[in-house]
Amino acid sequence: MTHTILLTGFQPFGPHGVNPTALLMERLSGEPGVVTAVVPVEYGACGDLFAELVRRHEPAAAVCFGLAARSDFIQIERIAWNRDESPHPDNAGLVRDDLAIVEGGETAYGSGLPVPALVQALGAAGLPATFSDFAGGYVCNHLFYRARHLIETEGLDLPMGFIHMPPLPHMVEGEPGRRGLPLDRQELAVRTVLDLLRRGLAAVG
Repeated sequence: MTHTILLTGFQPFGPHGVNPTALLMERLSGEPGVVTAVVPVEYGACGDLFAELVRRHEPAAAVCFGLAARSDFIQIERIAWNRDESPHPDNAGLVRDDLAIVEGGETAYGSGLPVPALVQALGAAGLPATFSDFAGGYVCNHLFYRARHLIETEGLDLPMGFIHMPPLPHMVEGEPGRRGLPLDRQELAVRTVLDLLRRGLAAVG
């Protein structure tokens, strides 16, 4: 049985003229059993598109990827918080600072992915990986929370989580101590995640 896995990345935003997660979606496009999409960096629209993709493709698992510009590590996010708290506008010019994502919604949702196993698998592949309990107050966390809220409130059997990727090396040139992570290594990370998820899905039939 072939299980469809949904992967999403984000468009470039703010001062970042390129978003490696969008490039990763291009690289994974056409991979058997994988659906990829590049999501707008816009509150509201990102969650709406995720819901549409889930309805259209009925995936067996989903992983959303975003850029963590200040980290050189792959960060497996453990918690989606019900809070937008960024002074920076999204790509539509909207600022949401200290606002609930879903009024009356749960304070937080945990990831639906096997976080320790993912960190271990990425480390075994020679990749810099860790976990994080704060996906930020910007659109990445917004999408993470909206996706988990959809899954929980509609009772979907859909393991889903969020992974932050580092910038590419050229994006951190001139920043002391920074190294970024080349796109080939980031692609290896995504494929490592896919392999672990596929094995898990195959085990449950």
